[in-house]
Amino acid sequence: MSVRFRNVEVDETAPLGTWPPEAIEILVDRGHLSDWRRIADALTQDPWGPLARTVEEIVGLDSHYGVDRILERVLQRERERHTLAGRRRYADHLRDLRRSAGVSMRELAAAAGTSPARISDYENARVAPTTDLLARIEDVLERRRAAAG
Repeated sequence: MSVRFRNVEVDETAPLGTWPPEAIEILVDRGHLSDWRRIADALTQDPWGPLARTVEEIVGLDSHYGVDRILERVLQRERERHTLAGRRRYADHLRDLRRSAGVSMRELAAAAGTSPARISDYENARVAPTTDLLARIEDVLERRRAAAG
C-alpha cells in the first residue's frame, strides 16, 4: 500500500530507512504512538544507518513537542548499546587471540608497551585500545603464534 505525504509517495511497508526524509519528518511531526514506536524499533536495529541520520537531523530542529527528546534518547541509547556490544565482541576476540598465543596479560603488556591493567581493561570491554596500540598487540600475538607454531 502506498501512502502520500505532501508531494512524496512511499510504500508504507518499505523499511523506514528507504523513506525520504520529508516522509519521516511528517511521521515524527504528525504521527501517532505506533509510528514513533516503528521509528524507535528501526533505530534499535540500525542506529547509524540512513534513518538514524535523518532522525538525528529532524530532532535537531526541536519542534516536535517532546517526540524529539524521546527519539534522541532512543538513538543515543541504541548507539551506546551497539558500541558496547561491538567492544565486547572485540574484547572476546582479543582475549582468545592472547590465550591461543599462550601469552599472559603481563607478558603481552610488557611486549606491547602498556600495563597489565590496561590489557585487562581491553579484554573486559571497559575501554577500547587505540589503533596504534591495537596494531602493537596484534603484532606481538602474531609473532608469538608464529614462534610457537
